[in-house]
Parts: sequence; C-alpha cells; structure tokens
Amino acid sequence: MSRVNSPVGVKPWEANGDLATRGNDWMLDRPIETADHAEVASIAQKAWERQRVGLMERSPFLAKRMSDAGIDLSRLDLRNLHNAPFCSKTDLRDAQESHPPFGDHLAVSAEDVKLVYQTSGTSGKPCLLALTKRDMETWWSIGTRTYRAAGILPHNTVLVSFGAGPFVAGHTHGSIDRNGAGRVPVPPGDTERVVAAAEAGLFDTMLGTPSFALHLASTFASRGIEPRDLGITHVITGGEPGGGLPAVRTRIEEAFGCDVTEAMGLGDVSPSLFGECMAKGGMHFCGQGLVWPELIDLDKGSPIEIEAGAVGELVYTALEREAMPLVRFRSGDIVEIQGTTCECGRTGFRMRCVARVDDMIIVRGVNVYPSAVVDIVAEFKPHVTGRARLVVTGESVAIDPPVLVEVEVPSGNSPPEAVAEAIAKTIRERLIFRARVVFITDGDFGDAGYKTKLLIRK
Repeated sequence: MSRVNSPVGVKPWEANGDLATRGNDWMLDRPIETADHAEVASIAQKAWERQRVGLMERSPFLAKRMSDAGIDLSRLDLRNLHNAPFCSKTDLRDAQESHPPFGDHLAVSAEDVKLVYQTSGTSGKPCLLALTKRDMETWWSIGTRTYRAAGILPHNTVLVSFGAGPFVAGHTHGSIDRNGAGRVPVPPGDTERVVAAAEAGLFDTMLGTPSFALHLASTFASRGIEPRDLGITHVITGGEPGGGLPAVRTRIEEAFGCDVTEAMGLGDVSPSLFGECMAKGGMHFCGQGLVWPELIDLDKGSPIEIEAGAVGELVYTALEREAMPLVRFRSGDIVEIQGTTCECGRTGFRMRCVARVDDMIIVRGVNVYPSAVVDIVAEFKPHVTGRARLVVTGESVAIDPPVLVEVEVPSGNSPPEAVAEAIAKTIRERLIFRARVVFITDGDFGDAGYKTKLLIRK
C-alpha cells in the first residue's frame, strides 16, 4: 500500500502546494464549523423543534421523567432546556432491566433498529445501544468532522486499533472511511500485528489509546527498533484520558517523532464527538446542529457558561436521534474549557477532559483526579512506562492517605527505591496528597490494548 507522509508539525490550513492539494480541505462542514455561536444556536433550535415533535408519545421513558418534573417538552426550547431533569447511565440501565431488551426509551419499532452495540458491562449487565439507519449516518457525520479536525486527511492511511464490535468504538471505522483515508484495522491490543504493519510501512497515522501508544514505544525499544524510523507521523489518542497531558503527549511525540492530537466521544451520545486540530489547543466540539452541549456545576448541577477557564461536567441532548433519544444526559466527563475560537477557524469550543466523575476521589478535602497522577508519573520515563493507576478500598469517594499508586515499569527494569520516593514526593508537592508508590512490571500490569482503568476499587 502506498502512502505519503505529512511533514510533522505542519498545520494543514497553513500548508501550501502538495499537502494542501492532497488534503483537499481540513474542514468538512465549513459553514457550521466556522459559524458563530448565535448561528449555531439557531440551527440547533430548529433541529430541536423537529426532534421534540411527538417525543413524549414515542418514548415512555422520557414521558414519565418529564411528567414527574412537570415539564412539557413541546414547550421547551434550548434556552430553557436546563429546566428539564437530567438523565444518567444508571437511569438507562434500570430502564433496560425493567423493559428488556432496549428499555422503554426505544422510540422506534424493533424493525427500524439496524445496528446494536453493547457496553462493556463493567458496572453490571451490559447496556444495549440501538441505532436506526439515520442514527448511524448521524454518528458518521459527527465522526468525519471529528477525525478531520484531529488531522486525518484523504491521503493518510490510518491504523485503527479500536475493535469493530461489539462496542461503539467500532463506529470509528466508518468515520475514517468517510474521511476518504486508507484504513488498516487491527484487534485491540494485538501488538504483534501493529509491529508487523509498522515495519511493513502500511500506515502513517495511528489511532488508539495513549496507553497503547506508550506500550508500543516501549515494545519497539525493547526489540531494538527505532520508532522514529517507521514513518508514523501522527498518533491520535482516544478511549481514555491522557493524550492531552503534557508529559504523556511529549513522550509519545518524542518516541515516534510525530504529532499527537486527541479525539473523544461518548457511547450513548456519539462515539466521536470532539477532535483536536493541529493547533493542539484542546479538542473541538464537532457535533454542531446534531448534539446540544451544556456545562454544569459539579456540586449544584446548575448551568455554567461555556467559556475559557470554566470547569464542569458535560451534559448532552440529542438533536438528531431516532432510536434512543436523550435529553440532558450526564456524561460523567469533567472538562476544562480551553477557548471558543481557534487559529484553524473552527468555532466549536475547545476543551480538555480532566477526569471522569466516577474516578475522582477526595483525600482529606482535596479533589484528586487520577489523570493528574498519570501526568506526573510520565515525567519519570524511562524508569517507568508512563502508565499508572490509583488503587483504593471500598466505594467511598473520601479516601484516607496514603493512596496506593501502582506504576508500570518495563520488564527487566527494577528502578531504585529513590524513583518511587521521587514520584511520591512530586505527587505530594503538586497534588497535595500523600501517596504510596509501588512498581508493577508491564507483564503484570494488564492489557494496554484498549483502556487503562485509572482507578481500581477493591
């Protein structure tokens, strides 16, 4: 397979000549991706007006929730949508257990369901995600915007390490295809196939978790292979926090001599929803006109203005969704808004995912996000691989110190105790909590192929 690499560090909108020609355009839906907030809000309002027609009749789930809250969706517009009740993953899971298989929020006939994904079931029985043909196209529309924003152009060939099923990450494959790029699919965690594909020069762009990228860098190094010689010019991370953390990003970029950008989505809403452009200033919201985002205060649940510096939880309402419409779905993603403009021309707000709500712990009054710990650990390469996790006992959010931090180290590497002490000292100085650091070899740490759980409860 022939491929042509893009120069590392080149921003497509600044490129001249061949790159700009081969890339065709760095933006797929320019009118809405560059529209100001008022215009996007107007387009979204019209989509919502179409979406809400008959919604209460089609979804018993929503009808009951809105009725209990005294809300008439037919009279609710996006400006006062915050008056509607939230919906959570637990609510959806309970609905499916009470009304199997899809729950009473299935708003179409079973014959109209054309694709069914499943969740991992890490919190219990897997949930089903039903899509109509139109729903599938909506997800692909958002996904193509996302991955074009993240830097995938038609001349690229992308190794995709997200499995094609049963999880929603498999929808990514169609988004890559619709971007016009070449695609090399491999199973999650199949290191040997990735190594073989890289040595054969089959791809120039890699899509996977930051954990897997770090794992590959260590694997290549242990085999005497120089990652920089493989022609991988771009790594797009997703599936878990980390790709936007400075130490993690720097380590991947230095290892492969490449650019690193991020992409992010949410299974119940859209598997690809945010993409970071080559300005590397945070992930752009790419669901304009199809998904309505809100930012809420973590403690009070009240709306927060989406502006630079704001921190809160993202909440979504589907504007184009047939099978399983969602209204004010709490994502569980804690984000920090980086800005609402960008040199690439996109006006979708930019953000970094700080943590998951269910991963945050409190240590003697201090909020602790596991991703911040990973950022510190990554600074201690090459003694460690860069992967780490917090291990706590019980289900309480409040944890007594010291907090156990397990840090992965390469096989055959036994870092001196001083390294563990230095990591613990840095955590104490920057994050203001006391940690107990222990080293775990990469063979015992767990699979790096898909996601690394940053918080383990025992």
